[in-house]
Amino acid sequence: MENNSNLLRAIIGFIIAAILIFGSIKWAGNLAESKAKPKKKSAQSINKIYTQVVTNSNIPISFSEKGILQAVHKVELYSEVQGILKSGNQLFKPGQSYSKGATIFSIDDSEFKASLVAQKSVLYNLISQAMPDLRLDYPEVFDKWQSYLDQFDIKKITPTLPTFDSKKEKMFINGKSIVTTFYNIKNLEERHKKYNLYAPFYSVVTESLVNPGTLVRSGQKLGTIINPNAYEVAISINESFKDFLQIGKEVNLTNLDKTKSWKGKIARIDPTINTTTQGILAYINVRGKGLKEGMFLEAQIQAKPLKNAFVIPRKLLVENSKTYVVRDSQLHLVEVEVGFFKAQSAIVTNLQDGTVILKNAIPDAYEGMKVEQIN
Repeated sequence: MENNSNLLRAIIGFIIAAILIFGSIKWAGNLAESKAKPKKKSAQSINKIYTQVVTNSNIPISFSEKGILQAVHKVELYSEVQGILKSGNQLFKPGQSYSKGATIFSIDDSEFKASLVAQKSVLYNLISQAMPDLRLDYPEVFDKWQSYLDQFDIKKITPTLPTFDSKKEKMFINGKSIVTTFYNIKNLEERHKKYNLYAPFYSVVTESLVNPGTLVRSGQKLGTIINPNAYEVAISINESFKDFLQIGKEVNLTNLDKTKSWKGKIARIDPTINTTTQGILAYINVRGKGLKEGMFLEAQIQAKPLKNAFVIPRKLLVENSKTYVVRDSQLHLVEVEVGFFKAQSAIVTNLQDGTVILKNAIPDAYEGMKVEQIN
C-alpha cells in the first residue's frame, strides 16, 4: 500500500509540473504577440524637401597646394683637378656670399704650372729649330713665323699659330710636331683654369665639405652654392586641373603660419604625370625678402573661371556624376558634368537655368520618389 501511495504522489507531481511549463510557454507567446509591430513606411508617402533653382554664371576657380622652396640657380661644386686647397680672402663656409666673378676657392697649381711652362718651352724650341729651314725653303712665310716667336711669352696664354699660306707650309710645320705640341698646350691651359673657381652669379654657400689645406681629389664634391635672389616652388596638382592653369598667371604665396606673403608667377608646367601621385608639377617663380631655401609655402592659385556653371554641395552627387532634380513633384536622377571638385562642393556645367534641384541630401532617395517642396 505504501508503494502505491508513493507512485501516485509522483504521478500527480509530474502532471502539475507539466501544466506549469505549458502555461509559461503559452504566456510568453501571448506577450510577444501583444507587442505592437512597427508600421512600414508607405511607399506612397510624400517627403518634404528644401530645393534651389539653378542660376548659371561664370564661377572663378581657386585652389591651394603646398610645396618646398628651391633656388632657381643652384650649383653643386666638384673639383676637376687634384691639389691642396688654398686659403682665400673669404672662407668657403655656409652663409658666405660672393659677388659675380669673385674667386670662390683656389687649388695649389705649382706642379701643374711648371709642367705647362715646360711644354711651352718645347713649342718655342720646335719653332726656333724650324726657322733656318723656313728661311731657305719658304722665305715668303719666314717673317710671319718670326713675328710669332717675337710675341711668344711662356708666362702668358699661348697665341694662336699663324695661318698656313700653302699645303707645303702646312706639311712642313706638321712634320715638325709643332701643331700637335700647340694643341697639347692649349688643352693644358684649359685644364689650368680649373684650379680656380669663380662665382657664376651672386652666390651664397649653403654647403661646405672642405677646408683650406685639405688635399682635394679629382671628382670630389666641394660644396653647394645658390643665388639667394631667385626662388621657385614646385607644387603637385591633379592632372584634371591642368586646363585651368596659365603660364604667367600671378599666384599668392604664404608661409604655413599665414604671417608672410609673396607674389609669384607660374613659370612652367611639367606635361608628364607622376606615376605615384597621378599629378603634374607646376613651377612658380617668386622673389622677395624672407624667402629661404627649403621652407614650405602654400600657393593660392586663381585659375581660369568656368563659364555657365553652378556650384552644388558634393553630398548631392550620386556616384560623383549624377544628381537629383525635381520635376512634377518627383525626384529624377540625371547625369551632370563636373568641371571642378572642391573640398565640400562641385562645379557643374550642364544644368539648365531654372532647373530645380535639392538643397540638402535626402537619405534613401530614389528615382520617382514623391516630394513636396517647402517654401
